[in-house]
Amino acid sequence: MVLPKTRKAAVKTAEGTFEIKEVPMPEITQPDYVLVKVRGSGVCGSDLHSWKVPRPESVGRITGHEVAGDVVAVGEDVTNVKPGDRVGVDSVIGCGKCYWCRVGQYHLCPDCFKIRSETFAQGFSEYIVGPADHVYKIPDYVGYGEAAIMDVYGTSIHAINRTNTHMDQTVVIIGAGPIGLSLLDLVNIAGAKGIIIDVIDHPLKFAEKTIGAYETINSTKVDPVKRVMELTDGRGADKVFDCVGGGASPTILKQAVDMVRRKGQVALIGAMRPGASLSVDWRKLHWGEIDVVPVSGFYHWENDPEFKIVTDLLIKGKLHATEMITHRFPLEKINEAFETAADKKRTNSIKVIIEQ
Repeated sequence: MVLPKTRKAAVKTAEGTFEIKEVPMPEITQPDYVLVKVRGSGVCGSDLHSWKVPRPESVGRITGHEVAGDVVAVGEDVTNVKPGDRVGVDSVIGCGKCYWCRVGQYHLCPDCFKIRSETFAQGFSEYIVGPADHVYKIPDYVGYGEAAIMDVYGTSIHAINRTNTHMDQTVVIIGAGPIGLSLLDLVNIAGAKGIIIDVIDHPLKFAEKTIGAYETINSTKVDPVKRVMELTDGRGADKVFDCVGGGASPTILKQAVDMVRRKGQVALIGAMRPGASLSVDWRKLHWGEIDVVPVSGFYHWENDPEFKIVTDLLIKGKLHATEMITHRFPLEKINEAFETAADKKRTNSIKVIIEQ
């Protein structure tokens, strides 16, 4: 196959939006690297945190870390995939040499953000390159968009594993965006009771009717702490997950601590703003032995990568990934895609995919 010398890409502007440009093709610089033609990439909540936010350091960058596509070329040492294979892409990549990488915790590599931004986390472009052990084959019947959002499910299964969420526990999920809904999907698989909270009715109805929430709560209409206490006979939830982050984190953390039981866990998944300061009732945490568990990315859990675990569930038809995707846009309309993802009340969007 004769490859082009340039690729089309959505490049960050000074205003925080995107401009479609022709940029140099990525090259296979390592014998274990593969070149992937991007077919689907997801608009992540963390992407929206920088949408229309002027950041001089981001000008000219190519982003997009939820990706799937076709392998078009491989390095000389690659044996797990070949050109023509359809793949989901795990873009969480470490250096492979530091302490955390050596013990399998590559998501904690100090250079992870830098390395992934230079390799697979350029999904808003036509081609990406990175290590072959971070791509997973998918069958023809699995859509590229569905495979791309396994990054979302990967974070959620990491949250399940970090907190040892299991059968018959009562779990509260604050935020019915893609992370919260994918977490609810996996909570159901684990056999726990998933209560999900949001301020918009549309995703709550989706959570109830499509995924099967144990209970949904619109916190603009019902006191969420009071309702959770009613549902748990006054004890509180076993686990509470903050899947919102951003500027809402201080309020949500207070709610989470108020509705979790003694000896329970509060897990922080939603990305917080840089320099965010959180205030919490530390006496309640202390005397109740409540664990606060940060959740960031995903890696290996026991014998398998967490990305592989959710990809296997997708292939077996156990996830509601197709139903989660509400909007699809071509790369040329990426700014419209971001507008759609950002304005959930108007568009009723859940997961927005860029298709190529």
